Amino acid sequence: MRIVYVPLEPYKERYTCQLSAPIIGWLESRWIENSVPYIRIEGQSLNKEIKTGSVLDACGRGYWCNSQIMKILRLLNNQEINSNDCIYFDDFWHPGIEALSYAFHLTGIKPKMFAMLHAQSIDIFDFTYPMRYWMRYFEKGIGKILDGIFVTSTCLKDLCLYHNVGNENNVFLCGLPYNSNEVLSHLSKREIDEAFQYRKENKQVIFTSRWDKEKCPNFFLETIHMVMRERKDIKFVITTSARELRSNDPILLHCLNYYLNKYPENIVLKVNLTKEGYYKELVKSRIQINTSDQDFVSWTLLEATTWGCRPLYPYFLSFPEVLPNDFMYRKNDLFSAALEIVTHIDQVPNLKDFDWVYHQFDWSWKRMLDVMQTGIMEYPLYA
Repeated sequence: MRIVYVPLEPYKERYTCQLSAPIIGWLESRWIENSVPYIRIEGQSLNKEIKTGSVLDACGRGYWCNSQIMKILRLLNNQEINSNDCIYFDDFWHPGIEALSYAFHLTGIKPKMFAMLHAQSIDIFDFTYPMRYWMRYFEKGIGKILDGIFVTSTCLKDLCLYHNVGNENNVFLCGLPYNSNEVLSHLSKREIDEAFQYRKENKQVIFTSRWDKEKCPNFFLETIHMVMRERKDIKFVITTSARELRSNDPILLHCLNYYLNKYPENIVLKVNLTKEGYYKELVKSRIQINTSDQDFVSWTLLEATTWGCRPLYPYFLSFPEVLPNDFMYRKNDLFSAALEIVTHIDQVPNLKDFDWVYHQFDWSWKRMLDVMQTGIMEYPLYA
């Protein structure tokens, strides 16, 4: 079996540069380590940055996806794809995918097709939910086309089944594809030691989510305000790999500027970070806080725990599957989040303190490969 890999387009300001980097991403690195045969279907970029939209560029996404579909159809036309191949899409939302099913039906060539479903309109907290009046038809149709849908949490699997996007036989709980070894290779021992020394001497909390409504950045700012009543020695860092922090809601940026002026010694905004620079900030930080309304297990959580940064996440949907209670707070209680920060900030975590979190996702690639090869998942997630 050969995998025909259809990656997401890489944007510096999004996780796509880790998952499907221009050269080798996390999933590909696992295939290479284990001699899995595959070919990569590169797309054509319309925009080098996200101009419209918060997750992927609105126009660029469709342009990239359809250019990949064109390349696969060319391979099919030249008889360079056969029924023994397996096509894997990094994202279930892939415009143009129905053209492949149409071509396979008429040519009699039928490779298996799989995709990772990250959220979609079946989740009321996702930004696509307002598009459900038309997107739900797409989701149900693609769910019937695909031989397998990979999801990250039991909650997301339940949503797929409830909305008839896939069925019990083709929705698989595998987790996020990840490679902690590749993450750890980005910093030298000297860089890690220097950053960890900073962690010992400074009490830093890091916020790594997008500055958009569903990530609830104002809840984070309100938490800072409450913490400041008790502790003046805690530093809060907001990060982005973009040239400047951006948001679809200008009011959210206005609120941030107010707090930056109010607490200039305690809140720091770091922009245009390289991956190495971002990882150094994780090593420097004792706590990584997430305030999202929606996050079915994130790569930012896996990266933070890989670098020994204590996660603090809302007790919501899938998080109890991944984290014990003392790593979570009650989202409807602002005091709960502030209390967890104050309680744990004096503890200096070690790099190996949380390897039990990301280790289970290091095997996601193997669960996915087993399904592609045999239709059976040998190593269950959260077992």
